[in-house]
Amino acid sequence: MQGFAAIVGVLVLSGVALAAAGVTTLPTGWKIRAADGPVATVGTLPTGLALSRDGSRVFVLEAGHRKPALRVLDATTLHELRSVPLNGAYGAPLRDADGDGVWVAIAGTFQESIAHIDTTTGTVDHTVSMPVPFYPVAIARAPNGRLAVAGDLVDRVATVDTAALRVVATQEAGRHPAAVQFSPDGKTLYVADRASTWVSALGAKAGRIFVGHHPVALASDGKLLYVAVSDDDTVAVVALATNRVVQFVRVPFARAGAVGTSPNALTLDGERLYVSCGAANAVAVFRTGPHGLTPLGAIPAGWYPTAVAVDRAHGALFIADGKGESGHANPRFNPTARTESDYIADNLVGSIRRIAIPDDAALRRGLVDVRELAQHESVPADPVVRAGGPIKHVIYVIKENRSYDQVLGDVSAADGDPTLVMYGEKITPNQHAIVKRFGVFDRFFENAHVSADGHNWSAAAFANDYLERMWPQNYATRRPFYDFEDGAEAAVPHAGYLWDEAARRSVSLRNYGEYMTSGPSGPTPVSSMNAVLMKNTDRNYATFDMSVEDIARFNEWKHEFDAFEASRTLPQLEIVRFPRDHTSGTRSGAVTPQGMVADNDLAVGKLVEAVSHSPDWSSTAIFVIEDDAQNGPDHVDEQRSTFYLASPYAAGGVQHAMYTQASVLRTIEILLGMRPLSAYDAGAAPLTAAFTATPNLTPFDALPAQVDVHAKNAATAYRAADSAGLNFAVADAVDEATLNDILWHDAKGAKAPLPRYGSFDR
Repeated sequence: MQGFAAIVGVLVLSGVALAAAGVTTLPTGWKIRAADGPVATVGTLPTGLALSRDGSRVFVLEAGHRKPALRVLDATTLHELRSVPLNGAYGAPLRDADGDGVWVAIAGTFQESIAHIDTTTGTVDHTVSMPVPFYPVAIARAPNGRLAVAGDLVDRVATVDTAALRVVATQEAGRHPAAVQFSPDGKTLYVADRASTWVSALGAKAGRIFVGHHPVALASDGKLLYVAVSDDDTVAVVALATNRVVQFVRVPFARAGAVGTSPNALTLDGERLYVSCGAANAVAVFRTGPHGLTPLGAIPAGWYPTAVAVDRAHGALFIADGKGESGHANPRFNPTARTESDYIADNLVGSIRRIAIPDDAALRRGLVDVRELAQHESVPADPVVRAGGPIKHVIYVIKENRSYDQVLGDVSAADGDPTLVMYGEKITPNQHAIVKRFGVFDRFFENAHVSADGHNWSAAAFANDYLERMWPQNYATRRPFYDFEDGAEAAVPHAGYLWDEAARRSVSLRNYGEYMTSGPSGPTPVSSMNAVLMKNTDRNYATFDMSVEDIARFNEWKHEFDAFEASRTLPQLEIVRFPRDHTSGTRSGAVTPQGMVADNDLAVGKLVEAVSHSPDWSSTAIFVIEDDAQNGPDHVDEQRSTFYLASPYAAGGVQHAMYTQASVLRTIEILLGMRPLSAYDAGAAPLTAAFTATPNLTPFDALPAQVDVHAKNAATAYRAADSAGLNFAVADAVDEATLNDILWHDAKGAKAPLPRYGSFDR
């Protein structure tokens, strides 16, 4: 099968790939170029780099879904010398001032500390406990040797006496402090307050310095402070003498009018500043000077770079890529495994690239390369997909967590693997009827990995750096707070969400369940921290609650829909959340997984039926997506999922063109005359080929459920007791390896063997 890894000429030796020229297309639709030097595969989400004093070794801190570690690599070959397992980790290692030991933040539930690691022996020789809770994320050293440690969860900074190995003071900082940097005299500490728009100055020159949306990284040459402003695509330059911004400089490959590069780490090297830009898969490079920065160009990187280190003496530059070098198929997804489950968060292994430091001419060429590797805005003239065209109303349905092969792998005309089907036509007759009538999309990919970033991609065409770095901590149960939806400030991207853009463009809106919080005593009335949503939401429509049937959600939606039709006031945009295909596993007394998925399918079918029998059918398009594909196997890519388009203008047939969540949002925006929310939907291909100018107004009639949507799990159901212990009150709060094991064997039988997978060319 043709998948995404399109790098050619790769020699794998001891985990290091020497890559020749080639390009890899990611599931996001963006591309990365093979490195010119060695590439090492490491663990999940490397978040920081440091070099030994002589440049012979690279220290990599890994803080993803797998067990965290400090990995030590040979700087020339990138071969692993040793790995130090840690109970938690976050941020970048801080090398000793007079040696090669490093301090690292040990962030995790009840693991609040910083640890000193002897990188020669690979041992942890000192630890300093932090207050609980704290969640240390960044460390800086003062000239007197004391350390400042930023605590993300408490909005404070701790001062550590390294001789006494204890915290000697704490002080308040701004919201979600992400980075710390001392002034040259050590009398002022600068703190990047990630959830705000400022850098806090603590100490002698106390105050706040406005820099823009979500500052995340700091670096200083002694006279100027450089601030990576993650959700503005800028670097702010602050004069330390006055604590005033003297320059805002844009990332040179940032898209005009559509933020989406995520500058997230800084490294100074002589007359250059290197800026890791995660969402752009690139490193921006600036020349430094007494008055600020001058853009020089760019360096193409791997998938989501998180850190850069430079060794000028050896002419080497090192880039940590948080998501590695490609997407992954997961046809060997093993739901019976209790540890290594081929779960998507475990597959997101990072990489380290070593390249020669480029000269100015190479940086200018790299800038061209980065722009070519990004998606390109393309809004071709089209009779249907256009503002003011025949489609006046959009209904956008968001479901939960299914892969393409799990549901549609049995559609014979498309690229599916029937051995991976868990909820095929018998359980999802309406979704199968929809693809037969309106078309099947077998190259639809989620930009997202899990629900935490999935609902942000679904509603904003973006997941910012806070999300990308923090959801693996939450899903690995090292960070207790799920603060990624309903207005959680650090996660809100530059342009906000679809409903914010609708308000800006005076597009009429009605929301059903998305980004809402349940009432204190039940699933309703719901509420939201977002004023636009609060004003335009049906508060009687339940949000994520598996005890509420999706057909009940449909009935509530239908009640309002009928009223809109009677008054001819159907909103231009409706957002509808049908979450019950998430299931509650096999918990005794809960509805079976097949019943919940069938209930979800019936709700989707009924919604399409209702619209297709209404006067507004001739001017409506219904888009149905999953927020992510994390709970199922897929032989093409673990981010491939189902997508349904229902409209009189749907072209039908098998649609092989590659589309993403961002493509759906781009199409909705074009139809309703809205601007893109990020660089991702601005550059995504709209679904013009999926529409035809000749409408078919024949109504769609929903099919009845073919399984019992009320059937309950028996106490003897496969792993019923384990299901009872899982938390289904919040999306993705359960251990996914456990849930996937339960769902597979519930669908296939308790003793069902895994399918005999063939060889798949990704």
